[in-house]
Amino acid sequence: MLGAVVYTLEAEKAGWLPDFTGRVMHGVFFRMLQEYSPELATWIHEKMNLKPFTVAALDFKKYKNVRGKVFLNEGDRFQWRVTGLHKTVLKVMTNIERGHIFQVNQIPMRVLHIVADGEKNPRSGFLEEEELLEGSLRISGFSGLRLAFHSPATFRVGTVDYPMPLPELVFNSLADKWQQMNMPVSINKNQLKNIIEKVYIESWSGSTKSVYLTPKRGINAFTGVFSYNLSAAAPEEQQLLLMLAQFGVFSGCGRMSAQGMGQIDIFVE
Repeated sequence: MLGAVVYTLEAEKAGWLPDFTGRVMHGVFFRMLQEYSPELATWIHEKMNLKPFTVAALDFKKYKNVRGKVFLNEGDRFQWRVTGLHKTVLKVMTNIERGHIFQVNQIPMRVLHIVADGEKNPRSGFLEEEELLEGSLRISGFSGLRLAFHSPATFRVGTVDYPMPLPELVFNSLADKWQQMNMPVSINKNQLKNIIEKVYIESWSGSTKSVYLTPKRGINAFTGVFSYNLSAAAPEEQQLLLMLAQFGVFSGCGRMSAQGMGQIDIFVE
């Protein structure tokens, strides 16, 4: 099962946080796992190449950046989205109750609301793997996919971070995550390569930026909206790419999705 929960958090006191809190919120979620099951947290940390969850960074668009940090006032509120790719992780996510206190660096944040219903918040909800497959097969007659990268994203190419979502980088990343999570349909990478060669970016708007997970660790990344033309692909090939993109809403796309990067939404065109 796949799922996403959106928590509304309120700062209990004022204080400073880094401008990009992906790494910080990753630590917050790992403490959740450790409190629930130290064995589970250790297994995920040491045994799994792909973390079976993603966390969103807190949205600081309206805050002034001061040397890579922002100042929060007591009472400031944020929505924090967490996704799970495994039923045990989903159980941890839904085990949190209103009133729970998360320690976000030196700032305690109280959980005011919890939404896990897609009708109440479209970025939340739960989905069986079979529903994802069936949903992709039901949609036909489209010729494009639009991906909105809400958080900074990047792909590893050789030894560098590559800040552009070329079709081969996007869909190979999603296919790798799909296979690492043992999703129900096996993907032939050679066939996928042939499909991706028929896809191109038709239009886009976005920008590159340096993201600092730590004060001394900068990553070349991008955000934006990218439209992929799939018209040269056969209907069943388009549906395969749609399936991977829909999975990406839960898995993230590109590097370090467990640390707030590569959060996407998709739209059929």
